Amino acid sequence: MWDRKDKDKDKDNLLKRMWHGMRPNTRTELAEVIKEAGERDIIDENTEEMIRGVFDVSTQRIGDIMIPRSQMITIDSRSSILDAVRIIAQHGHSRYPVSLEDKDHIIGILNAKDLLPYAAGIEPMPQSLEDILRPCVFVPETKRVDSMLKQFQEKHLHIAVVVDEFGGVCGLVTIEDILELIVGDISDEYDATVTNTPNIVKGAEKDSYLVKGLTKIEDFNAYFQTTLPKVDVDTIAGLVIHVFGHLPTKDESIQVGRFTFKVVTATRHQVQLLQVHVGPAQEEDDE
Repeated sequence: MWDRKDKDKDKDNLLKRMWHGMRPNTRTELAEVIKEAGERDIIDENTEEMIRGVFDVSTQRIGDIMIPRSQMITIDSRSSILDAVRIIAQHGHSRYPVSLEDKDHIIGILNAKDLLPYAAGIEPMPQSLEDILRPCVFVPETKRVDSMLKQFQEKHLHIAVVVDEFGGVCGLVTIEDILELIVGDISDEYDATVTNTPNIVKGAEKDSYLVKGLTKIEDFNAYFQTTLPKVDVDTIAGLVIHVFGHLPTKDESIQVGRFTFKVVTATRHQVQLLQVHVGPAQEEDDE
């Protein structure tokens, strides 16, 4: 067991390596330094995970973390105030895109609190929802997450509609999504060891792994030496959602080739962590 002096000395040695002739030149090298700092208890587990979250923010695109179009809850602009209140009560979100006929025609954002004076009878009812909408910001799915966070902060925004290269609506993103990416962590109820791929964690059971939803499909394929298809998505979470046909919830499972995916943690719009059981290689060939 190290005493305080040993830990401080090790911390000093690691910092000297970083800033005196051995400064990490690539993201991979910096990740290794952070991993080593965690292993030596120079930084705690939560700090290490948050730093990794910052890395994710600087490398991910909005398309990787957005709420997909199929999961968007929108309100038709022709809805009455009372109908809008019912939708808000049913789903519990604070902000909703308002559409003109369909999701490709978003005309503004409805903030739930803006309805309170009308629902309570304090103010006379507006003629339509359009009278109380806030402007909608549209962003490309290729926009970097760190750039989106900066825009949210500078413009005091909370939500943006995501569009593809053709201008079609493909999802939406909120500032909460980005903050979850930074502070999210792997559940500690599993006895796991970190592999060489930061987003893939070896579980306690044989052939069992924990995989972050934002793991790139190509990284998953490279690690497991397999060929899972991208099917118009880039991440393992996207692939699992595609196969399910809906956004799965905790403990739902599904098989893709020789891999069985079980949802460990998920939000209302994102699969965050999956438990993966790897079956025999011949099962994948039979698919």
